[in-house]
Order: sequence, then C-alpha cells, then structure tokens
Amino acid sequence: MYIQRHGESEANAKHIFACRTYDPHITETGKIQILSQIEYYSKLNLTQIISSPSKRAIQTSEIIAERLSIPISIDEALLEVDLGKLDGKPESENGNLQLYHNTLEDWFFGNRSKSFPEGESYNDVIKRAETIYQKYSNLKNLLLVVHATFFACLIGMKKAPKDVLDNFLPRGGRAVLENGNWIIHGKEK
Repeated sequence: MYIQRHGESEANAKHIFACRTYDPHITETGKIQILSQIEYYSKLNLTQIISSPSKRAIQTSEIIAERLSIPISIDEALLEVDLGKLDGKPESENGNLQLYHNTLEDWFFGNRSKSFPEGESYNDVIKRAETIYQKYSNLKNLLLVVHATFFACLIGMKKAPKDVLDNFLPRGGRAVLENGNWIIHGKEK
C-alpha cells in the first residue's frame, strides 16, 4: 500500500488548520510537489487511487491519475482528523498550535479518549484507520491520498513515536507499507 499526502494547500501556506469545513485548494507549489512524484509512481504499476473527499486530496489525486491513466475512488474514511474548533483557525492565534500538539501528544502517549474541542478523539480516528487497514493493506498496487494528521494516526497504530512529529508526512510526501513497516520518503533530515 502506498500513501501520498496532498500537495501544499492554501491552508498550509497560510498556517491555518484545515480539516472538514475549511477545505482549501492546493497551491502551485503543491502541484509541483505532486508532479515531482510522478516518475516514482510511474514505475509501480498502480491500478487505482483512493482519495479523501477533500478538495486538496482530490486535486492531488487528479494530477497523478491523469498522468498514469488510472481511476480515482473516494473514501470518506480518509478524511483529515476532525479538529473541531481549530478548523479554519490560524495556528498562531490563542494557543491553537499548542492545543493541537498537546492533544496529539496525549493521543500518542496514552490518553486516546481525549478529543479536540468539538472534534474527534484518537479512538474515533483509529476506528477509521482500522477500516482503512482492513480494506486496503493487502492491496499492493493501490495509492491512498491522505492528510498529515490522519496518516500520523494511521502509522501510530503500527509504531509508537519518540516524538509526535516523527509520524508526519511532509507536504507532498509519500510513504509505503512494506512487510508491516511504514517507510516515509521525502522527510527532511
């Protein structure tokens, strides 16, 4: 199973949390990030793309699908984590970024019932992630187009991070599940 994070979105560029109600497009930089992955994917004999229904994930999927001539399907379970009250809010305001990081630290290091204010808990996200594993983990020629926080939770099911940010894909980054282990490509050292 291969995973591609969407290219840089308008929200990423402006440092705004985006999950459900705030649904931005990808930027020109995001398009370039995804185009840079085409050569890699063209060697894999991919047969299908399954995408989150968000605009940025669909736009990412369309760039790849158009160049590889493969179909796209949508799976609601791939939506970004519901950040509740943080959705559409700047990272820099009112301790928003600290709330985000604190919630993830709680999730990854034990308190899986804690929710983002008016959003999902880790347990909620893991139900979706388990569905994804059950449906797709044995399919070799499949590409999932996802979001950073959802992927961090997905990978967190298989390995405990030393640091919360260890599990995040960079913008436009990709990962592959090989022999039960996630290998992240494009992560800055």
